[in-house]
Amino acid sequence: MLIIGCVALIAGCGSLGLWLAHRIRQRPAELRECLMALALLDTEIVWGSTPLPEAFSIVKERTDQPWQGFFAELQERLQLGESASLAWKATILKQNRHFCLKQEDWQVISDVGKGLGRSDSHEQHKQLELVQRQLALMKDQAGLWSDKQAKMWSYLGFLCGIAGVLILI
Repeated sequence: MLIIGCVALIAGCGSLGLWLAHRIRQRPAELRECLMALALLDTEIVWGSTPLPEAFSIVKERTDQPWQGFFAELQERLQLGESASLAWKATILKQNRHFCLKQEDWQVISDVGKGLGRSDSHEQHKQLELVQRQLALMKDQAGLWSDKQAKMWSYLGFLCGIAGVLILI
């Protein structure tokens, strides 16, 4: 019975460490997907002259989860008559729990909403380009950071489980 408990403690702590490592590794992938979605949105606004609800629908169809849900909610909010900037802020507040992004990532992403629907397509294009450049830098930094941190958390989970077993024995 003692051996089963020891194995369960090590497995539980190790699983927790692996889960945290997975969430850390997701951040660069989610930033990359956001960059792609913003580039699509920029194309639809500037070159396609597509209205925002339709542009969000197109972006929703071309992205994966969790960004798909993000743009689906944006589309719904705009169709209900909410302004683009308020819809962007409210969607970030509601959807951010589905992502592995940090608060500083959301601060940069929230800058997109400041210009949506308020200015002409040229100004929106400049705003989207600026945010894309900032997110690209953050994605590169997140890639380097996530490799180190994910490895640390996966090892740390199992080591904490082993330390717990040694303390209990």
